[in-house]
Amino acid sequence: MSNRLDELLARVADRPSDRTLDSLEAEIARRITTSRRDQLAVAALVPVQVAAISLSLALGIAVGGVVAMSAPLQAQRGLLFENVAPLAPSTLLEGRE
Repeated sequence: MSNRLDELLARVADRPSDRTLDSLEAEIARRITTSRRDQLAVAALVPVQVAAISLSLALGIAVGGVVAMSAPLQAQRGLLFENVAPLAPSTLLEGRE
């Protein structure tokens, strides 16, 4: 097994490289800098996101409360054992109140 591995490594060493490694260090430094800058930008937007979520939640609660309070409260008419229940099919079909 090691003879085959040595042969493969020797073959790889004999082949010319497909690219130069001259600018590798500069490219890695540039990518790290870009990544850090992007992380800082995202971190700076977190308070804005929290504020937007809080505002939309508060607005939803406020509007929902106003709509719920403005809905007409209807008295429960008709009891379970009453002759004319408001949702009975006979009442709905005949149009009785």
